[in-house]
Amino acid sequence: MKKFFTMMIRQFKDSPFKMGLTLIAVSLGAFILVLSFNITDIIEKEVENQLNTNGIIVQVANASWDSDKSVDYTKPSEWDTSIQNYLLSDTEEIEISAIISQSMFNQFTYDGTSYDLRNSVATEQTYFEIFDLDLVSGVLMSQEDIDLGLKKVWISEETAQIIFGSAENAIDKWIQPPGKILTRGINNKSQNVVTQYKITGVYETPSEIKRKVYGIGDLIVPYTSMLPSSMNVEFAKDMLSGSLVVKSNQNSIEDVEQSISQVVYQNYGEDVDLLVWEGSINGESSYMQDLRETVDVFTVSINILGLTLMLVSTLGLFSVMLVEALNRKRHICIERSLGASKMRIIKEFWSWSIAMSFMGVIIGTTIAYFSFPSILEIISPLFGELSNQINYEIGFSFIALIKSISLILVFGGVFGVIPVIPVVRENIAEGIKEE
Repeated sequence: MKKFFTMMIRQFKDSPFKMGLTLIAVSLGAFILVLSFNITDIIEKEVENQLNTNGIIVQVANASWDSDKSVDYTKPSEWDTSIQNYLLSDTEEIEISAIISQSMFNQFTYDGTSYDLRNSVATEQTYFEIFDLDLVSGVLMSQEDIDLGLKKVWISEETAQIIFGSAENAIDKWIQPPGKILTRGINNKSQNVVTQYKITGVYETPSEIKRKVYGIGDLIVPYTSMLPSSMNVEFAKDMLSGSLVVKSNQNSIEDVEQSISQVVYQNYGEDVDLLVWEGSINGESSYMQDLRETVDVFTVSINILGLTLMLVSTLGLFSVMLVEALNRKRHICIERSLGASKMRIIKEFWSWSIAMSFMGVIIGTTIAYFSFPSILEIISPLFGELSNQINYEIGFSFIALIKSISLILVFGGVFGVIPVIPVVRENIAEGIKEE
């Protein structure tokens, strides 16, 4: 230990500028590597949290692909509503499912004004659970709403705020899907021939990523509400059951598809058309694939940059250790002649380089920790729509921090040892004779 501090003091005394620059370089390398590893870790986790919440969400349809990769649904459906019970009871991979279809709402009218919707969905109450759509105001969809085909709607909080000012103000308002108001009689009295729907609940607005990938609606209606009241409800349910959204506890779409296929073919025959995909009811999501590819490219690029800068900074240690080894060449040979082993001398230099690396790690990590939220916010535009989902006050990832610190210490130790290896291999007698 005494020798170690003696070496440190001598180095700073003989070459204060060089040692200071070396320490700054190592600190900078640690700072950049810690930042890069933590940023990429946060981005990867955020994407997976947005797309797969404790599992994977897939669309399941009694359908086939058209030539343009759109979904061609089989009508009438070759399976019935029992498909949901089969999926839940015959396989452990499926957690929950919901019948889903497009609704007639591409816009709606309220108080004489028409409003366009990005998307709307006709489904059942389990849909809210699948996509974690927490209720902000009102009441949730019930089984009675499905059984009776009640004319109710649920809208996103964002939609409620834009049109009604708040979620609370939207409750119990009546809106109308696209249709015409006819005029008839002598006085051309107008008559609304389109059934109106009552806003019964407002749910938390999903993230833009989830909305684009899964086609989550700005407006949701019971799937039976679109049917004529005279139609047999059970028959209608069977007819509309050919399209489902399913949540699985698996993380591989191939495994989920295999499990679903076994259940469907076992209960309805192997001639049934079946499609399983990630995306919305309209088909596979190119947005999801593009997002994952963008994140992968970003992750690889920023990690390579961090590693490169870390390697460049730790080369300063190599320079310092090389000078120290050459200056102490004769002294090292004398130590060896007195019984010091090669490993002991190498260990001294290794300890010195590790200590320098560790000092740099402490300085660099401390600066990175306090500047991390600000830097994350500055570079957030690079993340596109994902930037709106990131918590800028989030702390470091423990795993990312350990990986970055370990790499810096490993490379610092290696570069500190390499210069002394040729010296300890020097012939002792010749080394002692050198001036």
